[in-house]
Amino acid sequence: MSQVRSNNTPFWLLLIGLFLILVSKNLLTEGMFLDGVTYACISRNMVCGLGSFWNPSYTQTIGHVFHSHPPLAFGLEALFFKVLGDHWWVEKLYSVLAFLFTGLLIALIWKRTTNNLRWAWLPLLFWLVMPLATWCATNNMLENTMSVFVLLSVYLMIVGYQRNHKIWLFLSAFTLLLAFLSKGFTGLFPLVFPIFYCAFDQKRKWIQGPIDSLILLVSIAVFAGIMFLVCPGSFGYIKDYIRLQVIGGGLYEATTSSRFYIVFALLQQLMIPYVIAMALVICKARSKVNSKVFEFPPDKGWFYSFLILGLFGVLPIMVSVKQRDFYMLAALPFFALACGHITLSMLTLWLPKITPKVRGWMTLGAGCVVLLGLVLNIIHIGKYGRDEALIEEVKQKITESEGNNVIEISQEEYTQWAKHAYYMRYGKISLSPTETPSPIDSR
Repeated sequence: MSQVRSNNTPFWLLLIGLFLILVSKNLLTEGMFLDGVTYACISRNMVCGLGSFWNPSYTQTIGHVFHSHPPLAFGLEALFFKVLGDHWWVEKLYSVLAFLFTGLLIALIWKRTTNNLRWAWLPLLFWLVMPLATWCATNNMLENTMSVFVLLSVYLMIVGYQRNHKIWLFLSAFTLLLAFLSKGFTGLFPLVFPIFYCAFDQKRKWIQGPIDSLILLVSIAVFAGIMFLVCPGSFGYIKDYIRLQVIGGGLYEATTSSRFYIVFALLQQLMIPYVIAMALVICKARSKVNSKVFEFPPDKGWFYSFLILGLFGVLPIMVSVKQRDFYMLAALPFFALACGHITLSMLTLWLPKITPKVRGWMTLGAGCVVLLGLVLNIIHIGKYGRDEALIEEVKQKITESEGNNVIEISQEEYTQWAKHAYYMRYGKISLSPTETPSPIDSR
């Protein structure tokens, strides 16, 4: 067993090195995806007295009352600004920590389903090579926070089933409400997890799954009702969110020409993980070694449960004509867990056979990958990850603004939404379009 333990060292190092390399361009640099800058502004504004938890505010001219997304992620990020101050790196720190907490929960779920934490690098590696995971990690997406609560809800359900105690189910329902309050309805797909778990668990009756899913749904409704009573402003906020984002945006604001966009986006994310997984499965099928000698035989029930759960986190998005690939971020860890379960037995067959000399070279190589990742991050310190010209322009204009809270820009510039975000983020300045002169005035 000690040999198996030592065989995992290079893979943990490789995991760390790959992460550092993949985020090196954006981790310690200024500039961020528009949505991430916007959310940072709203979170920072809460600390500055511009808006509150149940009444967030973006700028004085756009989103002065911002009810387009639930407020929990803003509120949590606002705590970071309150403790650390108003620095450009605060939102990136919050975003990366959410990513790391997601990875921790993947590892904990893996431990619960395999009873071995040392091999948790396997699903984490499958998750890491999905491009969307590391992209969101440095771009402050609301889905980062939602993913933490989604995975926590599934972890609590698994603990509850393993301990045969319903209290964990109610705790899971509460975390699902938190997932909803982070990004909305896309965080509620784990409601169906009990159905799959009980269907594939031979020790349980299949009917228990639908019953437990109903208990989850009712519990969420009860917790939401308590929230509405304790926080009167919450009901109006959620009502506005549903009207603006779910009905107004989801049904009428098309961002793609095909409802199958999210499916093709998912296939792109799973391309590398499933190529690796299928290669290992084929090798296993051709192996003459009896699978009963594997130390950690795969549980097909877990594979199917995580795979189907991941699909339920993606396919319902097809209902809306408003689709973006990062909407499915919270579902990706379950595909990674499914890949891990189906490939585990093959790796436990190979890795114990690695000689100490080869293992040493693997560790050295993985250490070099970590070193390369560190060097790349250090090289990028003080640089811009994106929008360099725009940020430099905004910083210059802020120094010339003479303390004005609102400045005028042309009608054409006014529709450049990234300008609104950076002006507010760096200078707490709102933008107003210049009035088009009337024919009389222009004479």
